[in-house]
Amino acid sequence: MGLGDYTVINEFLRDKSLPRLIMIGALLLNFVSQFFNYYDDGTTGYLTFGPNFGDSTGYYNFGLYGIGWAFHPQAYVIIVVLAFALLRDDIALHPLFMKFGYWVSFLLIGWAASPGAPMRAEGAAAGWVAVLIALGAALLHQFSKKAAPAKAPPQ
Repeated sequence: MGLGDYTVINEFLRDKSLPRLIMIGALLLNFVSQFFNYYDDGTTGYLTFGPNFGDSTGYYNFGLYGIGWAFHPQAYVIIVVLAFALLRDDIALHPLFMKFGYWVSFLLIGWAASPGAPMRAEGAAAGWVAVLIALGAALLHQFSKKAAPAKAPPQ
């Protein structure tokens, strides 16, 4: 196998639409984001004003710390089901999936990323970027369906 031989990659990319590849990328980013730390370290504060308009700062700490898998137990099932649906041609090319599947995938990736953590946590930022990428894939799929010419009726 030489350096220029990319048969595995070419075989994977064959017959997959651009929206489907982007959705697979969003799912992969969501999967990777689950391994990052999600935390609220207690340095988050808010400014309050007392009854005599004196300033005071209140700090809150939810005590949350861990990786995404701990905060999103639903992500285990969602990621496996979506990977199965997006990687299998018989499911991804089914008319029902072509009609609703990309929007359902977008919603499920969003569910796998919630509840969200403060955006300064790397995992939370990557998870919500994955949601935005999934939204882009769903919109691209929707627009590409509308732009495709209608099939001619059988003669």
